Amino acid sequence: MPFTDPFVANPFPYAYAETLTLANQLYDFNQSLVAGVYTISWSGGGTIQIDFYNGSTYVGSATGTSSITYNLAQSITNYKMSNSVPGVTVIISLTALALAPVSGTVTTYTTSQTITQTGAAYFVLVGGGGSGGQSASNGLTPGGGGGSGGISGGRVLLTGNMPLVIGQGGLGVSTAATNGNPGGNSTFNGVTCTGGGGGFANSAGGGAAGTPNGGGGGNGSNGVATSGSASANSNTIFPFLTMGTTGGGGGGSTSTTPGYGGGSGIGTGGTGEVGGAGTGNPGTGYGSGGGGGGYLSGTTFSGAGAPGVLYIVQ
Repeated sequence: MPFTDPFVANPFPYAYAETLTLANQLYDFNQSLVAGVYTISWSGGGTIQIDFYNGSTYVGSATGTSSITYNLAQSITNYKMSNSVPGVTVIISLTALALAPVSGTVTTYTTSQTITQTGAAYFVLVGGGGSGGQSASNGLTPGGGGGSGGISGGRVLLTGNMPLVIGQGGLGVSTAATNGNPGGNSTFNGVTCTGGGGGFANSAGGGAAGTPNGGGGGNGSNGVATSGSASANSNTIFPFLTMGTTGGGGGGSTSTTPGYGGGSGIGTGGTGEVGGAGTGNPGTGYGSGGGGGGYLSGTTFSGAGAPGVLYIVQ
């Protein structure tokens, strides 16, 4: 009896390119799309309008003057597009699994402002990450990594006038025997996600995890340093929210094995320094902690924490 090939090729292309020859002309494309997050991009300017349909049933729409990230909660059979300028080629690319059971635009906010969107939505909020600490002097244990910001979220009814505060990441430190700086608090819709704690210097402990659900920083070590912890996953807020995690920074090490940052998707903590006199790496993405630093004042730094973020799916 012959063996069968267990691999089944994905029948759906990764991206589609459609040309809109005339301005303000509605084009209907009989192209199926699976559920997922799509990036809609084009060059040549103008305002684009895209309406998604499953047969004759309207599913949702996206409009904008620059690249759009759109959550398509269900598969569709066709879409209609127009642009205010002629000769535009539109690229629709599948980039991730669907984030929520509603079709709509995914908006990422990285600065404090007033949210002017209206209607029912889902949100994920993350506080700023703390920076790593510096050790006191040669021979003492390097600094610990900064903690990640807290992560929370839920349903929200957007009123068109909702204040948002995004917590900044803690600045890295360059003075020996200095604790890292904590990250700032992020607040939205009555929810506060605190910033992660700064990594410690002489005690070499990792920074505290932001609340709720943050990841702690790793401890510095004269041997193998501790890695930072990941925060809770966004899918613990709602199972369909798949942004991922952020995490604390790794501790510094006088050996060749630093602590590594935790988290993936939203942010990843910075790797700690190695050798005792090195520089910690900053957290990347959003809400992650910085890596612990060494002992040379003014010439080495601990890693900075990454700022917080708000995701809205509507």
